[in-house]
This record gives sequence, C-alpha cells and structure tokens, in this order.
Amino acid sequence: MKKEGDDPSASEVEAARQEGWIEVLSPANEPLLRLLKQNLGDGEAEVIALALEHQASLVLIDQSEARRVAELFALPKTGVIGLLIRAKKEGKIESLQNELDKLRDQAGFWIDERLYWQALRAVGEGREADERCCHSC
Repeated sequence: MKKEGDDPSASEVEAARQEGWIEVLSPANEPLLRLLKQNLGDGEAEVIALALEHQASLVLIDQSEARRVAELFALPKTGVIGLLIRAKKEGKIESLQNELDKLRDQAGFWIDERLYWQALRAVGEGREADERCCHSC
C-alpha cells in the first residue's frame, strides 16, 4: 500500500481501512507471487495471487497484461470502466461520459477511443456522444 505522501487518495484508503470496509491482505503463496511479478507490477501480481487464493468472484484490474494473466487463470474480471457502466445502469451516477472524462482529464487515465464510445453506447449515452464525436474514432 502506498504511503500517505505518495498519493493524495492514500489518506482516504487508510480511513476506509480503519473504518473496516477495506481489509489489507498479503498473498500467502510466495512462489506464485514471485512468478507473477516476473511479468506484472507488484500490485497486479498481488491482486491476481489473492484472487486465486480466495477464489474471488470478481477481480478489479485495468492493466492490459494483468487482465491477460487473469484470463489465463480464468478469473472473472472488470475494470474501472466496467464499474462505472454498472454504476450508471444502477442509477448511482448521472452521466457515464462525465465520469470517463474526469478519469481521462483529471486522473490521467488512458482510455482507448473505441472503448470510450462503446461504453457510452452501452448505457444509452452513445447517440449524444456520437453527435459530438469528431469522427476520428
């Protein structure tokens, strides 16, 4: 876990941990973890190792190589965009496009243009979005 000075959201994560709705775990299977770390970053490797150890029903992971490895282990996965699509469908957010734009513009999160428009169409925001599209996608 990042230290508080490393990431502005670290204090929020720490508060959530102290309130008991986030539990910080470390993988027990060290040989698997070492193997995964050969091709993945520490965080992605730990997520996959923990998902396997705990038979996770869903893994939240965005990095493309980590998603490919999760597929090799038949782990069900989604990413931030998948969570936002679900939040929009459940009425928890008003506009998927606004949230995707915040991810790109404020958080520096890279989103492929085709995926961006596909996600918007999936929640019925595609028509408006297609009208604003510069047709480069």
